[in-house]
Amino acid sequence: MTEKFIAETIKSEEMTLSQVIWRLLRRQPVGYLERVLAFNQDLALQSPYLTVGSVVKLPVEEITDEPRKTDVIRLWD
Repeated sequence: MTEKFIAETIKSEEMTLSQVIWRLLRRQPVGYLERVLAFNQDLALQSPYLTVGSVVKLPVEEITDEPRKTDVIRLWD
């Protein structure tokens, strides 16, 4: 089975992968950044800033919007 994806071309300098995801989806789904890195394994070897003209494949299936579960740490009672 082939996975559907959106091919996004980087058009400006000093763009990070998080910024690309935010511009496209207007949110940061839980675990989506890791999934994009797994889909584009060469991106992890580059600097944090993507080069202009490079193409990033963003998977579009199963984007969940589950809230992150965090433990509350109370310093004072």
